[in-house]
Amino acid sequence: MSMRSTLTRSGVSIGLAVLMTAIIGSTVRTYAQSPQSFDGFPGFGVEFTDCVESIGVTLVPTESARAHVPSQFILAGDGQPVTPLVVRTARCGGSATAGHRPRATEIAQIGAVIVPPDFTGDINNYTIWYYTSDAGLALRLRLAGVRAQYVPTIDYDYETDDNSFSVRVPLPGVPRLALSGTVNPSPMPAGSFVANWWQAALGGSVKMITNVPVINIGGADLFMTTNEHGQLGQLIGSSSTGFPIIQQFNTFDAAHMQVSVVSP
Repeated sequence: MSMRSTLTRSGVSIGLAVLMTAIIGSTVRTYAQSPQSFDGFPGFGVEFTDCVESIGVTLVPTESARAHVPSQFILAGDGQPVTPLVVRTARCGGSATAGHRPRATEIAQIGAVIVPPDFTGDINNYTIWYYTSDAGLALRLRLAGVRAQYVPTIDYDYETDDNSFSVRVPLPGVPRLALSGTVNPSPMPAGSFVANWWQAALGGSVKMITNVPVINIGGADLFMTTNEHGQLGQLIGSSSTGFPIIQQFNTFDAAHMQVSVVSP
């Protein structure tokens, strides 16, 4: 099936290109660049290398998603009973932020698919939760206005011998979550991909643009669990969910993310 082919579920017609995500993670090096963000903080770039990534897309009640997404962002499912939710994780071979020594990095993020605010990118998501084990990356994102959570204890396990896969985001991450299942990596490149993740901030909107020159898109069979009484459980309407719309296990050697603050 083509990356640009279209799926229809519960009255919501959604292109695969509108559902796939990739803010990518790997060896991370940040550096100040224009444009300037609010309060004088500069935007910054992030170079990623040697990354594995899981992508899962499910559907949640549009009304529940709207409670987390400001009105200036248009949900993909606005006007429909359900809208797509993206759960993305990545394990990085290492990260080097602001001159620090390289270290292993894990990332998990959850967002709602939105209509592109500026008509760019292959996918646009509103960032609801963002977790990373990289303290430097978390700090730079927070200075830019992203409500990134520093969770040094993210447990990311991918076994190449049997393709088993699990990710656990414990406290201090809130809400907590666990992802498990099996994956099927692909050795074949599938072209380039550009993903935009957004979040409203004081004085503007933070935009995280990730350009992946070459990405290998594989398959996955994943299941997520969380506290049904927590914010994530209330969003999905349960303590667990599969990913009936899209499931992927991706690999890529390099990508670039640019973080900046744009006008509301």
